[in-house]
Amino acid sequence: MDNMPVYSKGIETKRKFIILTYNKLCNHETSELTVRSLAKENGCSAAALYRHFDSLEYLITVASVRFLDEYMKQYANLLDSDKDFREIYIEGWELFNHYAFARPDIYYRLFWGKDNSIFGTAFQEYFELFPFKGSEKYTAHYYILLFNEDMQERDFMMLRRMENMGLISSEDALYFSYTNPLIARGMLRDAMDLPDEKKQEKEKFCNKLLRKNMERILNS
Repeated sequence: MDNMPVYSKGIETKRKFIILTYNKLCNHETSELTVRSLAKENGCSAAALYRHFDSLEYLITVASVRFLDEYMKQYANLLDSDKDFREIYIEGWELFNHYAFARPDIYYRLFWGKDNSIFGTAFQEYFELFPFKGSEKYTAHYYILLFNEDMQERDFMMLRRMENMGLISSEDALYFSYTNPLIARGMLRDAMDLPDEKKQEKEKFCNKLLRKNMERILNS
């Protein structure tokens, strides 16, 4: 280990900080995390943490991206499936909700909250440190989608693809890109402080509202 190049050591230290912070976030609020405690558990000084991350808030954001791991991998599989693209779109929302309503505090903060402005940068850094395989059928579309922090833009990209396939009109694409993210955002915010069983109820109701909103398109 002592002979490891400085660059490799730096990458390994960053990975360790991210995994440690993620593990803390699994059971603690972000407000409970401190630079001193994270550095101590990682066997480093506080100065070492700041050499690798601009701030504690940025480290927490990068570590929060790890909560998207399974969602991102399963979403790639969904895109590569042989399902009708309209169904892929709505199931994509349901897949997002499955993970988002399990941790509404994390997902809301990343996609709509105070960490949204640095989501793209944090996601890119996380991906460089923990690369994974994405969609094979829609490779460029998949990565452009995931690196975009604007949920309305992300949704519009999917809907525009459906429009280009002749599955929906341009008016429908614009309408759904506004209304569907608003439904998810409102329901996720409402679920923030609820017990787990109530969060699951909100998730089911959110899915129902999204399908109801797109009922005419899905059944055409």
